[in-house]
Amino acid sequence: MTSVKEELISEVESEAQVMQIVQAALEGIDMDALTSMTPGLPQVARQNAINSLLGSKKLVIQQAPGGLLRLKVNTSQQIAGTEEEQVIYGLIEESKTRGIWIKELRDGSGLNQLQLRKTLKSLETKKLIKTIKAVGTTKKCYIVFDLEPDMSLTGGTFYSDQQLDSELINTLISVCGSYASSRRKHAIESNPNNIQMQRESSYIRPQEIAQFITEKRVLNVPLSLEDLERILEVAVLDGTIERRADGKIRACAPRSSISPLVSVPCAVCPVVEDCRPGYVISPQSCDYMKNWLAEL
Repeated sequence: MTSVKEELISEVESEAQVMQIVQAALEGIDMDALTSMTPGLPQVARQNAINSLLGSKKLVIQQAPGGLLRLKVNTSQQIAGTEEEQVIYGLIEESKTRGIWIKELRDGSGLNQLQLRKTLKSLETKKLIKTIKAVGTTKKCYIVFDLEPDMSLTGGTFYSDQQLDSELINTLISVCGSYASSRRKHAIESNPNNIQMQRESSYIRPQEIAQFITEKRVLNVPLSLEDLERILEVAVLDGTIERRADGKIRACAPRSSISPLVSVPCAVCPVVEDCRPGYVISPQSCDYMKNWLAEL
């Protein structure tokens, strides 16, 4: 009885020791490294522990680039399917919202092209995975069916059918500028004799603009604060708004229009004293005058 009990304890301890080492290796561990890190385990005990952990799905074997096999902790959701489907689904699930390319699936699974495509087709039919067309490439990326892809794949709110939506961006820049301008105008009218209060009251937090856009339903899709910040960056570069160190923004002061008379060529013409209508030197025959009038 004691011998049987000691044998059971030994098996449990062996599995626990192997599991602890594999858990510490985030990228997995190969057999040679595992052997060197468990010198106190006999070869048979080590192999039995590995087989038991693989059989209970606590560990999985994955092929690293170069063909090296590694033991990894199985973090994948168990699905009904073939062994190939389990492996491929595990790799796709592991990629999370970033997705995974077909070359990475081939390298990670060791399947040939025909096996891989057949397995992917089966998983797509079962609605366990889906394909995403990433911005800037025609290649397909695979992701778990219920997940939304990362913005680095889709381009985010400002992309539609893989194309940058310039009209949407310009509309949002205009909305942000108009809202900031109205706040600046209100600040000036509310504090006619206090320049410092006018300045301070004209600054607004980006969250206020985001709330305004949401309440007015300017967009049919949610606009994150990160998306709005990207729009505000463009508006700053355009000179529509300005931002201070604490992140608040306000509309820039309206640019004063310069009178065309400032650039009239007569002001710097060396023969202006001899210029007369109907003369050889006249406004009618002056090329500089013609160019100035064309630019008005």
